[in-house]
Parts: sequence; structure tokens; C-alpha cells
Amino acid sequence: MRISYVGNDVGWVNYDKVIEVADLVSGIRPVQDNYVNPDYYPSVELDLEIQATYFMAMVAIDHRLNLPGHPYEALINGKSYVGSDLLWKLGAEKLKNDESFFTPSRLANLKPSDVKDWLGDVWDYGVRAFLLSDLGVKITSLFNSSTLSALRSTGGRLLGAGGLVELMRNFTAYTDPVEKKTYLLAKFIHGRGIIRFTDINNAQVAVDNHLTRVAIRLGLVELNQRFMNMVTSGIPFTPKDDVNLRSLVRDSWKIVSMYSHTDAFSLDDYLWNLGRSVCIRDKPNCGKCQLRKACNAYKSGSFINEHVFYSTFWY
Repeated sequence: MRISYVGNDVGWVNYDKVIEVADLVSGIRPVQDNYVNPDYYPSVELDLEIQATYFMAMVAIDHRLNLPGHPYEALINGKSYVGSDLLWKLGAEKLKNDESFFTPSRLANLKPSDVKDWLGDVWDYGVRAFLLSDLGVKITSLFNSSTLSALRSTGGRLLGAGGLVELMRNFTAYTDPVEKKTYLLAKFIHGRGIIRFTDINNAQVAVDNHLTRVAIRLGLVELNQRFMNMVTSGIPFTPKDDVNLRSLVRDSWKIVSMYSHTDAFSLDDYLWNLGRSVCIRDKPNCGKCQLRKACNAYKSGSFINEHVFYSTFWY
């Protein structure tokens, strides 16, 4: 039975494809990580206040790292780290060597040079310094310097008055209209058990370039011809059009989550790893993809990438 299509100016969600993908996901049964890899995350034995501030601060600056002609990569102890992996590795190293760095008072007083010294040649170190400082200042002034108190003020709710989504709008880093960083933070602190959300059914995936690329290639989201031409030609989207597209992507994955009986945090972990290691920008490894039977790009042999929208701290 064909289910009707809904959408916005950019395109629409293909509900038939959503159900096809959901059937495959239900057979995969993704499970959520617990985020304990010491390469990237704090020890579970660490003071909860520091853990909470670490996750909130690192997510605040976890947005676009690689730009054309400006890769973000480094060799640490003989191992290569690229993009987000490098960011979180440097975060874990900073935490190990200077735990007090991840306190609201230290964050509030960060200068761009501090962030450049820490993160190296990241393209917008000044912006990331501002986002961290803004976070520190507001936790200090609004929540008596306690990140844990701020998170606990939600009562373990994602939505509704006082819930996490509303709370995080206080902080500039978390003002993406599609709430990528907010739901990424929610996933981390729920998986770690720092805050267990009672309304996990309200969770969404954290929509970034990987989840957008996978959704477009699968055919969960179909673009109007004008925007398809912009994607294939590399013409940058406006902020409004970016929000419209990623909102469709978020809606499509939410319906996959519902029909596959997979919570959004587990689905997000699965999709993020898929986009980074299998459904990559160049030469996707379709032979390893568990979703290829439902994939429009695999069937057609035409693998377009996500839209161009570089200069953002949203995702």
C-alpha cells in the first residue's frame, strides 16, 4: 500500500522507502554504545560533575572539522586521528592532563589562543573558543557553576517545559534549529547513565552530514529538482534550506525508529558509524552495507553526496 508523501520547499519524505528501510533496521537490532572508550571519553570513575561538563563542552564544539583544502588530522602516539576522532582524542588527553580545564570557571575564561594551542589547526578555533566561553559563563551564572545541576533540572525529560531541549537553548552552541548537538549530548549522557531520560520515545537522531548523506542515497528523502541540482553541482544551501532539508532527514529517521522499534539513540549510533565507515563520500563500500537492498543509490549506481553548507557551528 502506498503511503502519502509529505515535505517542505526542499523535498519530501518517501514513506514507502521509510518502511522498507525500517524493516531492514528491525532485523539488524542496533544497540546503543555506552561511550567508555578511553581514547575519547572520561573514566566512569571520574567525578560526575566533571563528566557532565566534559560531555557538554565537547559536544558544544563538535561540528564541521574538515573543509576542502583544510583537513583536520594528526598522528598521536603512532595512530592517525581524523575529524571528530581527533577532536575527542584531544579532549580526552586534555582531561587526563588538566582535569580542571573542564570546569565552568575555566571554560568561561578561555581565549581563542587557548583553543588553538589545545586543538591545533582547526579552521574556526575562535568560534569554538566563544562557544566554550559562553557555556562556562552561563553555567556559572544560571546554574551556580554546576553542569550536573543544570542537567538534573530537566527531571530526566527531553521535551516539555524545563526539559533538555528547552534547557540547551540557553547556550549558543546548542541553537541549531534541528537540535543536532542537543540530541548528541542527550545520547551521550543517557548512554553513560549521567541522566537517564524517561521519555526516550521523544528522542531524535543527531542530524549531521553523515545521516543526511545516507538518507538521500537510500531515498528516504527526495529533493525537488532545483535542490537536487544544487546538491550535484555543489551550490551551497542557505541556512533556511539547510534547516528544511535536515528537518526532513530527522523526520524520516524518526519514522524509521518508530517502525523498526529501535530507539533513536541506538539508531543514531548505527547510522553515524555507517556513514563514516561504509556509506562514505568517496567510493562507498556497498558490499558491507546492511541497508543496500533498500538503497536507491546502490540500485542506480549513482552516489550523490550531502548538500554543501560549510560555515556553521550547528553540526
